[in-house]
Amino acid sequence: MKSGKAPFVSEDDLELTLDTMKGINKNRNQAVLLFSHFLGLRAKELAALHVGDVYDVKRERIKENIRLLGSMTKGNKYREVFLVDERAKEYIMQYLIQERPINDPNAPLFLSQKGGAFSANSMQRMISNLYKQAGIKASSHSGRRSFATRLIRKGVDIYSIQQLMGHSSINTTQVYFASDPNKLKEAVYKLSQ
Repeated sequence: MKSGKAPFVSEDDLELTLDTMKGINKNRNQAVLLFSHFLGLRAKELAALHVGDVYDVKRERIKENIRLLGSMTKGNKYREVFLVDERAKEYIMQYLIQERPINDPNAPLFLSQKGGAFSANSMQRMISNLYKQAGIKASSHSGRRSFATRLIRKGVDIYSIQQLMGHSSINTTQVYFASDPNKLKEAVYKLSQ
């Protein structure tokens, strides 16, 4: 699906999706979804994360600055994302404590049902299925779109959003601005004030 065209997932729909998760992979699935929504990560980037990218084994704590190497990202570009959402930190910590051996920083962060690393495609399918099970029309890219849209709504400048999203062109980032009907409605509303 083309960047910026994935369905936006409201905060209520995100909550509904998180609340419908059950079973042995609940913690993992909730952490994946929150990383998508609060870090703006692509499925490929989620699949490429290792324990040491997110968890400081020596200090035994979650990292706030997560460095994505070129090999992990689209376009082979290094970027940094920030894990500052407290609930996302809490969910990933629960997942690490309950389901992952956190003493190996090189181990894949998110394990598939088969016990190995996710591929980009299997991560996309898994995320899409989480939304589908909750009855939400969304795709694996929807968390990323929702991340950008929420930043736009909070008044974050386009250049900061471009860096956080890892876009090489500002034109790609502009798609997110143009596709937010609430932002357009607010602009027109200003005429009546």
